[in-house]
Amino acid sequence: MEARVKTLVRRFRELPLVRELKSLLRAGGRWRADLRESYVLKHPPPHELAIAAIFKNEAANLDEWLRFHRGIGATQFYLYNNASTDDYLAALRPWIDKRLVTLTQWPAALAQRSAYMHCLRAHWRDARWIAFIDLDEFLFSPQAVDIRPILRSYADLPALYIYWTKFGSSGHMRRPAMPVVEAYLRREPLGLSDSGKSIVNPRYVRNVPNAHHFALWRGHTVDTLRRPTMSPRGPALPNCPPVYDVLRINHYFFKSQEDLAAKVARGDAFYDASRDFERHLSGDRLANAEEDLTILAVWRDILRAEGVPLQE
Repeated sequence: MEARVKTLVRRFRELPLVRELKSLLRAGGRWRADLRESYVLKHPPPHELAIAAIFKNEAANLDEWLRFHRGIGATQFYLYNNASTDDYLAALRPWIDKRLVTLTQWPAALAQRSAYMHCLRAHWRDARWIAFIDLDEFLFSPQAVDIRPILRSYADLPALYIYWTKFGSSGHMRRPAMPVVEAYLRREPLGLSDSGKSIVNPRYVRNVPNAHHFALWRGHTVDTLRRPTMSPRGPALPNCPPVYDVLRINHYFFKSQEDLAAKVARGDAFYDASRDFERHLSGDRLANAEEDLTILAVWRDILRAEGVPLQE
C-alpha cells in the first residue's frame, strides 16, 4: 500500500499542470533570491565565511574544531545545541564572549534539517558563504591555510560541494588525550564514495533535503572542478571521481571505539534510523587502510599563528 501511494504521488507531481504550477510558485522564490543577492552585493556581509553545525554532547571536541576552522578563515559559527547534557557551555563561553559563536538552543528530535533551515533564514544577509558541516568534520585545503581566497574563485556559484574521506580509529580503543587531527591519521582509500558536504550562498538555498546537498533556487551545486553533483549516491562513478586537491573534508567518523559507542548512542540528527555499533566497527577496519598526514601542516600553521610552541 505504501509503495502504491508513493507511486501515485510521484505521478501526480509529474502532471504537466502540476509541474507548471510549481514552476510559477518557484519563480517568486527565484526573484526573492536574486533581490537578496543584489542587496548583499551592495551591502557586503560582515563574514566572508561562516560555518553552521548542530551538536549534541560534543563538549570535548568543540574548542579544537572551532580553533581549526577559525584558522582556515571562518569568522562566525552558527551552532545549534541539540539537548546536550555535558558541559558544552564551558567550552563555548570564550567563543561566545568574543562574538565568534552564535548559539541557538534546538532541542527537537531529528533536528538537523530544521536547524539548517533556521540558519539560512536568519543569517542570509550575514555571510557570503556558509559551510554546513558536523563536529567530526574538518574542512581545509591542502594548498593553503586560509581558504577564503580559494572560495573567491567560485564567487559566481550558488553552492560548492566538498568531498570527504573517512578516517578510522588508528587503533585507539579509548579517547586519546590529544587533538583529533593528531590522533587519527589513517583513512579509507581515496575515492571510495562521492559523499561530502556543501558550502553555500545562503540566499540561493531553497530547501534542505539531506545534510549533504541542498536544493537551490537557481543554478547547480558543483565540485571544485565545476562538475555538477547530486546527493551522495554511494560509490563514486568511474567517469566522475572525487577530487581532494583544492578543498577536502577529513571526516573523523569513527574516532576511538569509546567515541564510536557514544556516537551510536546519540543516534542520527537527520534521519529516523538507528546506528549499529558492530556494523560501524566493520567500517572502521576499512577506514584504517592508509596513513594520511595532509592536515597536520595546516594544523601546525594554525597553532604557530596563535603563538603555540611546537615540538619539531
